[in-house]
Amino acid sequence: MSGSRTYTQVDDFVDYTEQEVWEEYIRETVVPLWEAAWQLREYHRQLQHEFNGRRLETLSEREQQVFLGGINPRQEEVYQRNSVAKFYKSFFGAQLSDLQSWLLSEGGDVQTAVTVEVEESQFIEFADEVHDQLTQALSSQTLYHGWQEPGVDFDALLTSPDEVRDIVERLYQGVLEFVVNHSYPTFYLWSLNQTLRRFLQKSYPEFDDTQSLVRDQFGLTALDWPNPIKPNTEIYDSYEILCFPEYNPNNQGRSFGGSITKTNELIWTYFSDYSTQAFRDALSTYFNNISDLKQDYKDRVANRVANVPEQWVGREFSIYFDGLSAATDRNDVEDSQDSIMDLLDQAAPLLFLGLNKITYVYDDYLQIKPIGD
Repeated sequence: MSGSRTYTQVDDFVDYTEQEVWEEYIRETVVPLWEAAWQLREYHRQLQHEFNGRRLETLSEREQQVFLGGINPRQEEVYQRNSVAKFYKSFFGAQLSDLQSWLLSEGGDVQTAVTVEVEESQFIEFADEVHDQLTQALSSQTLYHGWQEPGVDFDALLTSPDEVRDIVERLYQGVLEFVVNHSYPTFYLWSLNQTLRRFLQKSYPEFDDTQSLVRDQFGLTALDWPNPIKPNTEIYDSYEILCFPEYNPNNQGRSFGGSITKTNELIWTYFSDYSTQAFRDALSTYFNNISDLKQDYKDRVANRVANVPEQWVGREFSIYFDGLSAATDRNDVEDSQDSIMDLLDQAAPLLFLGLNKITYVYDDYLQIKPIGD
């Protein structure tokens, strides 16, 4: 979007004024992702309860397939590609506690008792966190009530690896349909957070007509900060910073919009951070082109921050102020030619696009960091 163009003019952009549209978003996008996450975490919990610490020989032949299916002790690569055992190890942390001992035992060299274990995997940690955030989101709205925990037929899933893979695929596809990169409703909620009211009014011409929706259903509120602009004036209202309670450093709470925003942050972290490589490795085994969703988004919107000071993009900075005078260096505030309004206007695209967020609010400055830092 450039110039005076608004999101109303963007093809297929969400009709953000209609409650029915948001009910559909919750029903068709949020709930399916939440259900898949719930099923996977519950199935993992039952796997742990049933198998963790048991001796391999006590398992039935069918149960042993979880840990041995597709393992070939005579091959250099013991876990065969697309094998059941490799799938369960990658996604559910289910494996032999001592693979080497089992391999020796199979070769007849050593006879030893081998136990099985079901540990936390990064994939299950991800499903857990997605579930928890979306549970909070669904619990914080009243637009859609038709969500309930789905069933998990443990025995049926145990005998059908393809059905388990289907749930994994539903989670992955659900993530892609939910994430801000591909969902206009998610982007809309994302863009409301920590953004100037005047910037939202320019981007969304009917924003002022949606106040009951964004406040009562999404949880949008005003950032608690020592705004130096004279209260009860038009300019004060224009430079009000709106946010979700989860992103209100001095007055935190919970909300639908904030939980959706945090879920997107969570997804970006797992699809980009070096510490979650095991998660991406698991997905890469079964899905093609696992991309860095955060970087993809940053590349896509790079032209939208062309007028933002270059030294702010992708970096931490602060806005210091004394009265209306403001600067990014405390020592420059007194002689600055910029007002707090000037600097907030310059920072607005970064905050609107969710590339940066206000992390701390002090008496005389706002600290702003790149998302994910």
